[in-house]
Amino acid sequence: MIHQRFGQTTTDESGRFTRVDRFTCELLGYDACELLGRSIQDITHPEDWPSNLALLERLRTHEEPFTITKRYLRRDGSVVWVQAYVTKLRDAEGRSSICAMIRPVLPQMWEPEREEKTAAERAGPSRLAGPRPNGWMGRVLH
Repeated sequence: MIHQRFGQTTTDESGRFTRVDRFTCELLGYDACELLGRSIQDITHPEDWPSNLALLERLRTHEEPFTITKRYLRRDGSVVWVQAYVTKLRDAEGRSSICAMIRPVLPQMWEPEREEKTAAERAGPSRLAGPRPNGWMGRVLH
């Protein structure tokens, strides 16, 4: 059995954080008050934002939950790779919010060029590399 901690965040429809837990704060290097003044876009790596935004729009319009692997920017400027499970919630009055469960993942899992180069270096010139798993799912840790 795998024991891994998850962080949980809640945002309003515009993407502003309304609730963050201690694990998320530790992961990103912010205290709760600092994160509550920010939005998802503020902490998402700029290169990852377009795909994240498209999924969020789909969630808002079609209420379609999604999972995404992306980079967050930590307070110190470093990058942390996470896998986020994102869904839409409604309270008793019908107001909606967005909830995400996040967990860190190993960065080398999401750098295919580096992984392929390392595999080729290990194989050496006299060995052929075997078949690789299809797509990113082949590199996900379970």
